[in-house]
Formats: sequence, C-alpha cells, structure tokens
Amino acid sequence: LERFPRFKSQSFNVSKHVAVLSEMARLVEVNGLLDASQFEQELACNDNHSEHLRLIIEKTSDPNVHPKDKLRLAMLYALRYEDNPNFNLTLLKAKLQSRGISKDRVCLLDALLSYAGKDKRGSS
Repeated sequence: LERFPRFKSQSFNVSKHVAVLSEMARLVEVNGLLDASQFEQELACNDNHSEHLRLIIEKTSDPNVHPKDKLRLAMLYALRYEDNPNFNLTLLKAKLQSRGISKDRVCLLDALLSYAGKDKRGSS
C-alpha cells in the first residue's frame, strides 16, 4: 500500500511512453518512412542508376510518401547522379511538379546542384 503512489506514477509514465511510440510507429507507416529511408541507403551505398531512376519515379508517384520526402529523395538522387549521362533533371522536376510540389520547391534542385554539386565538392 505504501508503494502504490510510486507504482501509479510509473504506470502513468509507461502509458505515456507507449502512446508516444505508438504515434511514432503510426507516422512512420503513414508517411512511408521505412521505404524512403531504405531508398536513401540504396542511393548512398550502391551505384545502379537505372534501378534508382525507376525507384525515384516510383517514390515521387507514391501518394503515401510526403511531398517534402519526395523532394528530399529527389535531391539525394540528383546529387548522386548529376554527372551520369542518363540523368534527366527536367524529367525529375516535371514529375515532382505533377505531384503537387510547387515550382519554388522544385527549383531547390537547381539551387542544390549549383551550391553543392559535384564541381563544388571536388569529387571525382
């Protein structure tokens, strides 16, 4: 009986943590964050332009992927493949705009490549 207030307090803390974790899991699922992060890893670790092009088109078409995540993935793709002969920035920008991403946001791709493109990074 003496420990009941402490037990009740701990029980409340556990309930809060479970609620927070449940909400985080829901957001990860609703926004397709696991798929997006897997694609980020693919971009960072593998050099497979044709597969990555297919995936970026797929991700930009997926209604479950949040628009800001689509833009972020497109930026990573652009940085990764800007010097690839099959890289088509115009197609990528058109795809993003067709999915409701504003022209101002899509122009961030140009700004990113201008500011942090391969020639600025000095990569070979």
